[in-house]
Amino acid sequence: MRAAHREVEASLRTSWNRKLYRWWAQYNDDYLHGALNQPLIELDDGIERLGQWDSQRRRISISASHIERDPWSLVLDTLRHEMAHQYVSEVLDSGGSESAHGASFRETCGLLRCSPRARSTVTEGDKAGESRDDRIHRRLRKILSLAASANEHEAQVAVNKAQRIMLEYNIDIVEFDREREFGNRALGPIKGRHAAWELWLAMVLNGFFFVEVLWGWSYDALKDREGTTLIVYGTETNLDMAEYVYDYVSALLDRLWQGYKKEAGLESNRERMRYYAGVIQGFYSKLEEDRQRASAETALVWKGDSRLGQYYSYLNPNVVTRRSGGVSASAAYVDGLSDGRLVNIHKPVSSTSAGFGGYLNAGSR
Repeated sequence: MRAAHREVEASLRTSWNRKLYRWWAQYNDDYLHGALNQPLIELDDGIERLGQWDSQRRRISISASHIERDPWSLVLDTLRHEMAHQYVSEVLDSGGSESAHGASFRETCGLLRCSPRARSTVTEGDKAGESRDDRIHRRLRKILSLAASANEHEAQVAVNKAQRIMLEYNIDIVEFDREREFGNRALGPIKGRHAAWELWLAMVLNGFFFVEVLWGWSYDALKDREGTTLIVYGTETNLDMAEYVYDYVSALLDRLWQGYKKEAGLESNRERMRYYAGVIQGFYSKLEEDRQRASAETALVWKGDSRLGQYYSYLNPNVVTRRSGGVSASAAYVDGLSDGRLVNIHKPVSSTSAGFGGYLNAGSR
């Protein structure tokens, strides 16, 4: 068994190495117009650093534990970071005239769409003091904790207040052009093909939770499988909220389906995907109605964040938009639409989901 395990591990590492070479070549062509000559790319078994450029040996090292532990998007950011060091060393030939992370390096990171920050671990150290976003996080957690109440009305009041805070927060930072940092996060599995309900859920996040979305190509290193995954872009606070909504709605669908299947007397799961799509589309319609009602009753109107749009376009200069063929309107789909309109955020089911807990649930029928 040990020999078989070592053989599988060796095969995986070989595949990872090939993927790194392939992505290196693509970034070199797309962002640097082929300016770099291919270096040696190796996996590093050390845990102190995520990656390193060795100019003497012309070698980029990427931590194997980094690949095992973290999303592929972060691994590729590390790869581009080390490519930026290679570019400064071999193309700009700085000759040690500036620091390793000086102006030339930061400009090159701009070309390569990567973070110029040097990180020894994926999780950066806490910043001194509490930022404005930290205060929003703390306030939301306090308000949403009220949604643990068994009283659905009290829970809904808490959620409405949290949603209003999110709207006020985003309108405030845009209208006053406050300083803000954007990031991105991969949500959900890496798959060759995504169901209609997944596409609708991406539309929900994009339309109502202050993030831009993209179905981006990715790689599941542990399963050695390529495909696409949902990538969301926004401030950290908005990314956290989008992740929590995504996780809970995804888990909620099966519970709703099991109840519907029993009530409708269905024996197979043939209509499950259509029902899922109906639920999410119904959820989308309910949110749209709520937004229109709030706009009519208050002066809070979300007009988007142009800086987020610029960040999204900067990272994805060659985005291709495609439309899905949708889903046929079976009885289960129509019933799913009805059930989706009953979805509310009202009872936590987990204390570990994205810092907020899981608060989406189905309303009573």
